[in-house]
Amino acid sequence: MIAFLGGTFDPVHNGHLHAAGVAAEALSCPVRLVLSAHPPHRAPPEASAEQRWALLELACAAEAGVDADDVEMRRVGPSYTVDTLRALRLRHGGEPLCWIVGTDAFNDIHAWRRWREVLEFGHLLVLPRPGAVLEGAALKFYREHRCPDLERCPAGGIRLLDEAMLPVSASAVRALIAGGGDAGHLLPQGVTAYIRRHGLYARSD
Repeated sequence: MIAFLGGTFDPVHNGHLHAAGVAAEALSCPVRLVLSAHPPHRAPPEASAEQRWALLELACAAEAGVDADDVEMRRVGPSYTVDTLRALRLRHGGEPLCWIVGTDAFNDIHAWRRWREVLEFGHLLVLPRPGAVLEGAALKFYREHRCPDLERCPAGGIRLLDEAMLPVSASAVRALIAGGGDAGHLLPQGVTAYIRRHGLYARSD
């Protein structure tokens, strides 16, 4: 089993690493963080793909059992989960694969590109997000594909964990830095140093 946590990582923060650690412990497997180089679902990131990749590599270098994966960095065009999972499936053959997602993002799964195809290529591991509960199409989808033991087959199941994600967001980190605050307690040490050295997220005026 290999688990993957995708994100814009603008910037990567302690909440991402906590989620990766929770997943690694629950599944007893390594976790790879996948940078969404060209996210189609939001405004353009403030940092470039190259800067965000550098931050991700720094964060993962200091975290045991977590690595950065460049599968989306090497692909041209928008980063869609279904396309990423297809590429990962081609890379890893019949090994069980799991895509990690928070309940807030999972609740919008009906808006994902070809969302019903996602489970053809891997499993979904859903982590509770503070203030978000499963509802609507996502709750129905979870009930249809609920599987407590994802290791039994390469793809097709959904597991919901009990431990919640940390209440940290990249937007809050950016706002704190832009306002002249210190976000060091929310970021890995190497990430903090890189952001300061390159003046990322600081107010332009």
